Order: sequence, then structure tokens, then C-alpha cells
Amino acid sequence: CTADPTHLVCVESLAELGDLAGQDLSALDPHRPYVDDVTLPCTACDDPGATMRRVPEVIDAWYDSGSMPFAQWGYPTVPGSEEKFSAAFPAQFICEAIDQTRGWFYTLMAVNAIVHGRSSYENVLCLGHIVAEDGRKMSKHLGNVLQPMPLMDEHGADALRWFMAASGSPWQPRRIGHGVLQEVVRKTLLTYWNTGSFLTLYAGANDWSPATGPWPDVAQRTGLDRWALSEAHRLVREVTEAYEAFDSQRVGRLLSAYVDDLSNWYVRRSRRRFWDGDPAALATLHECLYLLTLLMAPVVPFVTERIWQDVVRPWGPQVPESVHLAPWPTVDGSLVDEELARQMALVRRVVELGRSARAGSKVRNRQPLGRALVGAAGWAELPDELRRQVADELNVHGFEELAGELVDRSAKGNFRALGKRFGKDTAKVAAAVAAHPADDLAATLRRGGTVTVLVDGSGIEVGADEVLITETPREGWAVATEAGETVALDLTVTPVLRRAGLAREVVRLVQEARKATGLQVTDRVDLRWQAAGEVAEALREHAELVAAEVLATTFVEAALDAGEGVREDRELGLRFRVTRTAQ
Repeated sequence: CTADPTHLVCVESLAELGDLAGQDLSALDPHRPYVDDVTLPCTACDDPGATMRRVPEVIDAWYDSGSMPFAQWGYPTVPGSEEKFSAAFPAQFICEAIDQTRGWFYTLMAVNAIVHGRSSYENVLCLGHIVAEDGRKMSKHLGNVLQPMPLMDEHGADALRWFMAASGSPWQPRRIGHGVLQEVVRKTLLTYWNTGSFLTLYAGANDWSPATGPWPDVAQRTGLDRWALSEAHRLVREVTEAYEAFDSQRVGRLLSAYVDDLSNWYVRRSRRRFWDGDPAALATLHECLYLLTLLMAPVVPFVTERIWQDVVRPWGPQVPESVHLAPWPTVDGSLVDEELARQMALVRRVVELGRSARAGSKVRNRQPLGRALVGAAGWAELPDELRRQVADELNVHGFEELAGELVDRSAKGNFRALGKRFGKDTAKVAAAVAAHPADDLAATLRRGGTVTVLVDGSGIEVGADEVLITETPREGWAVATEAGETVALDLTVTPVLRRAGLAREVVRLVQEARKATGLQVTDRVDLRWQAAGEVAEALREHAELVAAEVLATTFVEAALDAGEGVREDRELGLRFRVTRTAQ
């Protein structure tokens, strides 16, 4: 008020401002300088000529953003706005970059704490900035600016979405470039896509459909099938928890790990069953992909929609039209088998140790070996089916219990682990461990027990994580050890084993020829071959195995002259011709 500056009026709308000014101001732009032309008579003054003008202060423009939770609804004057505001306040989650800390984040909290008595959000995520692959800020001057649309055109929108959601802690600066997006596509998205394509291919080749089945009872399926389903339902539980905690990085880590497990363990270990059209394998993979697709959809909506249409929709009319219209999956606790998960984890650890031992020995993976010796807690209790998985992976004919005379053992204390318990006495305990018979330590700790060692006349118990056991293989053996578990491979190659290895080499050559000539993976072929000596013996001895592996309906030893379609491997002294079987 020009007469008394303590007289103030707060106007809530253009309609009220027009009423007070005595004119229609519905079209007024309420910002400066336009609002400066509007004056009001002061009703609080005795002076009839007293005039009210806009206060000279300008409110921070961020006030508008801080008012968003209620202003977006026109609360409280717009009809229905109170109901809309109550349903949406407070927000469960908001997200902006770190430069909004003193802007949007602060004003949202300050304005709503003043007006409503509480913050307008329950969870806030403060994003780091996007920078170039070398960590420098993007700028036209440096020529390192990546435009988002061309980036998505080249790698796909899903790759960029996955990178933004799951590539690291979101509050840290993000180094983005073609390399990291290519890795997302190669490691996760393409693997997921290829797994769906694999199922479609073999389901079609064997006339299996999700609409008609058959769907074998889960209890009657293999341990590998039950493991894949168990891990899928465990994934549902853990990914749901991560989503609800807004932990997108953990979501990505869990999903990418399962994609790898499903493709590079379950599918690879079951490939022969898919070739044979095993309904249990087809049904299991379909169920796993169904759950996986639902869980991945919020992060990668496009590739999951394609898989949904190609793989899941054929299930039947009860399936929603889109993955984004489907209900969130629920966990079937009866399918989560913790003991089976523990056993499969042991299987995979033993396989990795066996691979490591083979790599150190320089024996070809295709060369079968007679036996492997395994020393690991729980190995003796593994079902035969799971042991066969290990035998196939390591290409060994059988297993025996690890015998002490095959390796020389030494033991020493794990100073890092011992230090947590014994502090300044760690060196004494480590010395006692080293003085204890190493064979006794290894045998007891491998069974999951503890060993008592003498320190200053007193018995001290130590566990497997506190002892490091080294096992050195003797001549003719390859040994790998980690965390108290050991695999030893007998490297003796008998003539029988050598012929089996030669047969596998021929399988490799024929498979390469199939691929080079454009044959489909399901095509049956006629195979004619010519060889001499041990290679010929190997092919006669393992004819059934080779024919099955290369899908040969005929497997014939015949004289072959060099010419069209005939392939030759001079190292093996082998000629062969592969032709597609006439339908």
C-alpha cells in the first residue's frame, strides 16, 4: 500500500486479482513487467486514494518447481484437485542430476515442508553427469559430443537404457561411448535374444508349442531343469526386492547374471536334449524366458516386447497382448530348491577347477581323459546326474576320490582371515598351522570341519577360510585348487582315449563344414569319409557318436577323390563330404 506498507494482500488467482482491480484480467501474463501495470485500491486504509502495487521483490523462479506436487493439479481451487493431490502425495521416487541439489530437490522439500508439513518425496536419486569415455566433459570444442539419437540408432534404445540403469552407481559420473554400449549388447541383450531365438528354432523343429505342450511335471524333470526354474523364481524374488528399493544397479547385475547362466550353462548343457526335442527342456526354457522377460521389461522394453510376441504370446489367448500389460510375476516358493542350488554351485566350481587344470596341462579339451580326482566338501553326496554334467564338461570318463599320494601338499595360515580373530597373535597361529600335517588339514577342512592346532600349549580351532593349502601335482597329473577344493586330472592318454579324441576332432571338422556350406543347425546330412590308420579306427569305433553329433543319417566309409564338395584335412589324413539329406 502506498499509504501504509504494512498493508498487504496475497492474491491467489487471476480471477481474484481481476475482482480486486475491477477489470477482466483473465488474459494477463502475471509476470513482470505486465503485472506492474495492475493496481488495487487499499481496503484496509481510511484514505480512499490509497493504492496497492506489486511488491518489489521477485520470488525465486524455482518456487514454481517446488510447488509442482500441488500446483500441477490446481490444488486446492480446481474441482477434483484435492483427490488427485492426496493420491499422488508424497511421491515415492524422484530423480534428477546432481546440479539440481540446490534447485529442484531443495525447493521441493522446502516449499512442501512449509505448506504441508512434510517433504514431497520419499526417495530421491541424484544422478551424476554424462561424460565421454575418457572421463572428460563433452564439448563441441573437444569434438567428443555424442548425440543420443544417433547413438540409439546404432546400438538400440534398449542398450542405452540398460547402460543408464544398470552400468554402475547412478550418482557417479557416467562414461559413455560406443565401446560400453557394444559390451551391453554383446554380453546381455544379444545373449538374451539368441536364447529366445534358440527356443523358437528347436520348438519349431520338433513341433513343440507352448499352447499344446507337452508340459512334463516339474518333479519329473532333470536336476538341470529344476535348477533353472529354481534360479528363475529366486530371481523373481531378488529382482522385485531390488526394484522396490530403487536399486537399478542390482537389478541389472542380477538379470545379466541369470541371462549368462541360462544361456551359457543351462542351454549349453542341454543342447543335445533340444536337438532331440525333449519336451522337459523346451518347457523349462520357455518358463524361464517368460519370467526373465517380465523382469527385464521395465529396463529394456523393446527387445522384451519382441521376445514376448515371438516366444510367449503363442502360449495362448490368456496371455496379455504385450509384456507391458502383463501382471508382475510371483514367486513359486515350492520350486526354489536351496539344496539343489548349493549342489549346482559345487558342480560349476569343480568344472572351473577342471578347466583350469586342463589349461595348465596344455591337453586339448577335445581329448578325453580317463579320470579326474575330486576333493571337495559335498562331492560324495552329489547325484549321479550332476556328476555326469561335470564329466561331460571336463571330458573325463570317471571320477575317484582325491588321493594324497598324487600331490604334494603344504599349508600356511591365511593372514588376512586369521588377523581378524587373533590380532597380534596371528603369526603364532600361522606358525602352528604350518607345523600341522598338511594332509590332515586338507582332509578335515575339505569335509567342512575345523582343525585344532597348538599355540603356546593351547588348542586353537581354525576353519577352511583361515588356511591356505597348496597342492603340487606329481608327474602325469594336472591339479587346480581353490578355497580348499581340488580337481586333479590324470593326463595319461591311452590308445583308446586317443582314438576317442580323434573322433571328436572329426566332429569339429564336420561341424565347421556344415556351417560353411550354409546348412541349418537342424538339417540332417549324409556323411561319407575316407581315412587310414588310427583315424579310420577311431571313426569305425565311434561311428554312432560322430553320426549323432553331426546329425548324419548315413555315415559311410568310401573312396573319395579330391573334387567338388570334398574336404580334406592333411594333418589327420582325412577326406569327407557332407551333403544335406534329401527330404
